[in-house]
Amino acid sequence: MKRARVAILSGVGELIPQNLALAEELGLPMASKFDAMDRHFDFYLHYDEKGLSLHSNLGQALGAVRVNFDNTALNRRSKDSLSNQNLIKAVGLKQKQKQKQKQKLSVLDAMTGLGSDAFLLACAGCRVTMLERNEIVFSLLRDGLLRGSKGLPETRAAVAEMMLLKGDFLEKNDELGNFDVLYIDPMFPIKRNTARSKKPMYLLQQLLGEAQEETDLLSLALSKARDRVVVKRAKRSPNYNNRKPDINFKGTSSRYDVYLVR
Repeated sequence: MKRARVAILSGVGELIPQNLALAEELGLPMASKFDAMDRHFDFYLHYDEKGLSLHSNLGQALGAVRVNFDNTALNRRSKDSLSNQNLIKAVGLKQKQKQKQKQKLSVLDAMTGLGSDAFLLACAGCRVTMLERNEIVFSLLRDGLLRGSKGLPETRAAVAEMMLLKGDFLEKNDELGNFDVLYIDPMFPIKRNTARSKKPMYLLQQLLGEAQEETDLLSLALSKARDRVVVKRAKRSPNYNNRKPDINFKGTSSRYDVYLVR
């Protein structure tokens, strides 16, 4: 897949300097207006009164996405029997709570994406380090965390337990230290018939392209984890790196494969 062509929309009034600064930081061209008929750019980044958003200009993925930790659906999920959700079970948080261990579980989200899983882990009581290698997605996350730190009380509390770093896990692992849990969410293809309901992830996939499986990633992750590595997969996907997990937790469309540190 060819690299996506991205521009920064200049905006109006007091937001122009923010957009100009972002264009300079990312080394992206400026555009004065969004034109869905102009296919010169595939995506536009743009600060408005609600924060930073990414707009798609691709026919199959029209729309926009921003990182919003005050999102109603995300906050509802963070309160809906959170401890019984497969993600929380997979990282071993319920087991830690049963053992009445007071120290917070440290989690490295090695492929953060739009940050929703990191947010849920923080809501559940984990201390989460987020690692994101794509500079555009990193910018969206950074803006979402800044707004989240001024959002609803429960959002502010969760965001306080989240730290964002830029980089690729395979290149940055020596700088990161060790964590109780490493969480890996390689982006798996989203079917066209579900793309509308999962528009943010579908749009992100259009920006980044389909992830290639890194052959050394799982072994390296296991060397950096004190307790376990959790890999998110599509429900019927083959095992990551063809390695059988010790435990898995299956949902309707995805599963969490758990690899315990021996």
